[in-house]
Amino acid sequence: MKTWKTFSIVAAMLVVVLGSSHADAGLFGCCGKDRCPPPPKVEICLMICSPCDGCPVPVTLCVPECCVCEAPDVSTRCALIGSGVTHVDYCCCDFSATIRWDRCGEPHVVRTRD
Repeated sequence: MKTWKTFSIVAAMLVVVLGSSHADAGLFGCCGKDRCPPPPKVEICLMICSPCDGCPVPVTLCVPECCVCEAPDVSTRCALIGSGVTHVDYCCCDFSATIRWDRCGEPHVVRTRD
């Protein structure tokens, strides 16, 4: 009879452990940041003024989906190589991108940070 009780207790514990590991939140609340997937990326097109002639040029960025509703903070400055650098920052979703402009006025996304 003792082995039957031990077997049933082990089986019950196994069911509880396996059942809680497959749930999104588990038994103890929200999952940790290392287990949650990052938000999906969405392509957006921004019209950014070229530092060469001041005309708006379309620039495509892949941003997290939570950034789509937010207006970015855009700043442009002159650079030693090419004609300028533009920084695009989304404060609420912690995303930023750096765009370098070549001498012909073409934008190149050189760095993004999530």
